[in-house]
Amino acid sequence: MNAVNQIANTPAPPYYAVIFASVRQESDESAYQRTAARMMELAAGQPGFLGVDSARSDGLGITVSYWQDEDAIKAWKHQVEHTQAQRMGRENWYREYSLRVARVERAYGFRSTD
Repeated sequence: MNAVNQIANTPAPPYYAVIFASVRQESDESAYQRTAARMMELAAGQPGFLGVDSARSDGLGITVSYWQDEDAIKAWKHQVEHTQAQRMGRENWYREYSLRVARVERAYGFRSTD
């Protein structure tokens, strides 16, 4: 799992990205934050998990998790606590969301030496 304000350090491609975009509704923020923290903890322990990038602004959130392969993504989707959190999200936290899975073919970046 990456530290706060740090971009995920992924390996050389290919690997997979799961892109979760969401719009929140008014709800219990503390329960949401506890669940989100637990999901990050669980994901980091899943075989094939490579890292995550996440941002939220004005109600729109985008979380991109990176995975070694599609089997790792499927295993995460069906992880018991994660399926419970998915249900809670639909019932309590999200007005809408979309999920997209993509294969990363190329990746590059820049990091200042300051």
